Amino acid sequence: MLKTFNYVTRTEKGLRATGVAFENRAGKTLYINAYSSLIRSPSGEKLGIAMLTEDITERKKLEAEVQRADRLAALGQLALGISHEIRTPLGTIKALATLIKEDVCYYENDEKSIVYLQSIINEVDRLDQLSQELLDFAGKSRLGLQTVNINKLLVKVIFLGKLNKPIQRIRIEEDFQPDLPDVYGDRDMLMHAFINLFINAMEATSTEDSIRIQTFVENEWVVVRFSDSGIGIEKESLNKIFDPFYTTKDHGTGLGLSIVHTIIKNHKGHIEVESHKDRGTIFTVRLPIEGGSQE
Repeated sequence: MLKTFNYVTRTEKGLRATGVAFENRAGKTLYINAYSSLIRSPSGEKLGIAMLTEDITERKKLEAEVQRADRLAALGQLALGISHEIRTPLGTIKALATLIKEDVCYYENDEKSIVYLQSIINEVDRLDQLSQELLDFAGKSRLGLQTVNINKLLVKVIFLGKLNKPIQRIRIEEDFQPDLPDVYGDRDMLMHAFINLFINAMEATSTEDSIRIQTFVENEWVVVRFSDSGIGIEKESLNKIFDPFYTTKDHGTGLGLSIVHTIIKNHKGHIEVESHKDRGTIFTVRLPIEGGSQE
C-alpha cells in the first residue's frame, strides 16, 4: 500500500495491477485487481490518491474451471480412442496366454513357464483396468439416473473404504444433515467418486489424524465435504490434481481425481479443493438437489 502511494505520488502516473494473488489471514489465496490514481484540485494541487480494489477470486476460479474442462474434453477424446484400440489386442493376448498356460499345466507341468504366463495374464488385467479407467475418464459411461440418498450412500462408502484399508485406525467423524434432500444421479458412479475421495483421505492420514465427512444443504445444492488432518497437498500441485495422469503417488495412474471430476461434472455438479501442507485437505462436492436447474 505504502509503495503504491509513493510510486503514484512520485511519478504522478496511475497504477493498474491485475490478477494479484495474496493470502488472507485464514490462509486462503485471493485474487484482486488494484487501481490507483492521483487526485488533484482544480488548481492542480495534489490532494491525495484514489485506490480501488476488485475481488476477482470467483472469476479466476470459473476461468480455471473452463480451462480445465476444455483440457479434459480434448484428452477425453484421446483417452477414448486409445482405450478402444488397446482393449481388443489385450483380450487376444490374455486368451492366448491362458490357453498356453493350460497346455503347459496339463502336458509339461513346467512351473517356471506357468509363473511367467501368469505374470503376462496379471499384467494384461492391469492394463485392462487402466483401459476401463480411461473410458471412465472420457465420461462415456452412460449414467443410470435415479433418486439417490447421499447420506445412505456415504454410510456404504465408509464401510467399503474401511475394508479397502483394514489396517488403518483413523478416527472417522460423520456429520450428516438428517433431512438431506435426494439428488438425481447414478448411484454407482457417485459411489465410485466418493470412495475415491475417502480412500485418498485415508492414504493422506495416519493413526493420529482424523477424517470428517459432512453433508448439508447450501442454497440449491447438496454439499458433501471430506476433510482430513493429514499431510496436505503442496501448493504448486493444487491446480494440477484434477489433471489426467498427474500423480504424486509412487504407483498411481493419475486418473483417480480426474475421473472424480468427470463424474461430478456429468452430474452438473462442482468439486473444489483446499489444502495446506501438513495441515490437511478439504474436498467439497456440490450436487444439484433433485429437480434443481443448476448448470
